[in-house]
Amino acid sequence: MLKITKFGGSSLADASRFLRVRDIVLSDISRRVVVVSAAGKRHAGDHKITDLLYLCHAHLSYGVSCWDLWRRICDRYIDIRNGCSLQYPIEQELERIYAGLSAQTSCDYIASRGEYLSARLMAELLGYTFVDSAEWLQFDYAGRVLYDESYANLQSLADGRKIVTPGFYGVLPNGAVHTFSRGGSDVTGSLAAAALHADLYENWTDVTGILAADPRIVANPASIAQLSYEELQALSRVGTQVLHESAVEPVRSRQIPLQIRSTWQPELPGTRIGLPSTDYSAEPSIVGFAGRRNLAMLRVASSDIGRRMGDILRTLSLAGLSVFHSACALEQLTVLIDLDGSSERLHECTERLRAQLPQAQLKLRENLSVLAALLRGPDLLPKLVAAVQANGVPVHYLADTRPCLLMIVNDSQYETALRAAYSVCQKNN
Repeated sequence: MLKITKFGGSSLADASRFLRVRDIVLSDISRRVVVVSAAGKRHAGDHKITDLLYLCHAHLSYGVSCWDLWRRICDRYIDIRNGCSLQYPIEQELERIYAGLSAQTSCDYIASRGEYLSARLMAELLGYTFVDSAEWLQFDYAGRVLYDESYANLQSLADGRKIVTPGFYGVLPNGAVHTFSRGGSDVTGSLAAAALHADLYENWTDVTGILAADPRIVANPASIAQLSYEELQALSRVGTQVLHESAVEPVRSRQIPLQIRSTWQPELPGTRIGLPSTDYSAEPSIVGFAGRRNLAMLRVASSDIGRRMGDILRTLSLAGLSVFHSACALEQLTVLIDLDGSSERLHECTERLRAQLPQAQLKLRENLSVLAALLRGPDLLPKLVAAVQANGVPVHYLADTRPCLLMIVNDSQYETALRAAYSVCQKNN
């Protein structure tokens, strides 16, 4: 059996956490490939190494010395090396990197050095071989992963060995370092799992799995034991963000299960994501909730709405408005629109639509939120809606977009609605 394990920055913030990661990896002989992020925050007032590296690039690009920032980065990694009693000559590596920095050094190269240094230290700590992701992960000049070439490279380099590789970056055809967007170490781990036909991709982080509700609103929500890839995608679309958006497809395409686990509570199973193993239709349940805040709802009623729908959506798009959801029924089009400082544009666009559709009735409502419930099985919708409304929260719109039910509520009442809905989840499950 082969497990690919990826550890995020919160799991690698200091020497004690490096040692915790070592214990987790070495407790299972199947964990033979390890992907690491740059060191994260040690406490709330701390800085992530990657943030400091981006600041270094900003200083250099304006011709300002980044030495003070660089010393902070050096101190962090030297402390980790010393705290883990390692022998790696990291001072020389840090001096070499700094000597090569200039206003012309690419932002991607500078930002990638956190993962590189973490992987160097972790490889020695585990007694594994260091394999630079620049040696196997390849992009084209548009920044798209070259899957066949990357997979073949890693298969050759790993070749049954125990390895540590940095997340977040690879190289362009000219050898220049190229990074994913923030959180891209998740993607590297997924690509490694797909390349090596792993039996499991473990993503270790600071949460116990995907939670059934926002812990900032609901006290001690349960973790979701199992999700299908489609269910994860549905929750992610609404607002649940545990993984980088591109981290799922490589393992889903090869039907490799993904397990989200907590570095702080490794005894817990976390959330397993993969193909559904159960027929949920016989066991109806409410799995969990996700939310999206700061929405507007535009309703357009017209006898020819089916013919007009495309033009209306194009008008909204040309106005720079982001449509989250749209549905047409009973001669009425309902559109949910993300608002991010675009309220004025939305009002201007609505007036434009009124002029274009003089026979239509338009109604705009703002300051809304969507509460999405992930459902398995029938006959659960009435219970949820009744619980939310019994707590004084009107539901302005319902959309059954299985596996998720969308309830539109006033933004000011979103937290009340979530708590009420979660109480039904606890009673039903």
